[in-house]
Amino acid sequence: MTDTPDPNKMLRQITEGAFALLGDETRRRIIFLLRDSELTVKEIASRLGLTTQNIYHHIGRLQEAGLVRVNEERLSGHLIERFYTVTADTFIYNEDRMEENDYQSSFDILNGLNELGIGVEVNEENAERLSRLNEMSTRMPGAPSVENGICTYCSFSGYFMKFGPMNPMLLSRILQYANLIGMNDEEFEASLGLIREMREFLNSIRSRR
Repeated sequence: MTDTPDPNKMLRQITEGAFALLGDETRRRIIFLLRDSELTVKEIASRLGLTTQNIYHHIGRLQEAGLVRVNEERLSGHLIERFYTVTADTFIYNEDRMEENDYQSSFDILNGLNELGIGVEVNEENAERLSRLNEMSTRMPGAPSVENGICTYCSFSGYFMKFGPMNPMLLSRILQYANLIGMNDEEFEASLGLIREMREFLNSIRSRR
């Protein structure tokens, strides 16, 4: 048995149901404990000052949601002790994850700008150019690595799970700032040029009223 975090654990995107389960403080505390070490129900109950029956209930719910699993079973007398662990060190829930391709997403973004009162012309040409500019920005050196709302290079730091699944908007800001810090001067100037081009394009497609 080891208390050393497993570097092979992956970040994991969770469902709305799993996210709702983590709204319970006891379940979050169980997750925090199991992220640091593999424990039995009896050990968890002892550390949290709760009954084993209570912990069994929470563990069952967390297992059903795919948040914890049995990592090892040991025979203790006539009983089998199960050691539990988390299925990932960082869980992220993003209810607004876009399933559409980037081209369709560009249409959604343009329509969203209109909803905010920033009138823009929504057509295939503008959506295609916006999609192309966005693709260029994601290919910039040091661009944040995010797939389907999951940070793919946050290591197995428990910070991103400290108060429950990381808010995707907050995670985006963290990655943005990390990206800025990691840029050299040439890369930073290139990113400013791309932002300037994006701004000029968006202003050019504003509706004239």
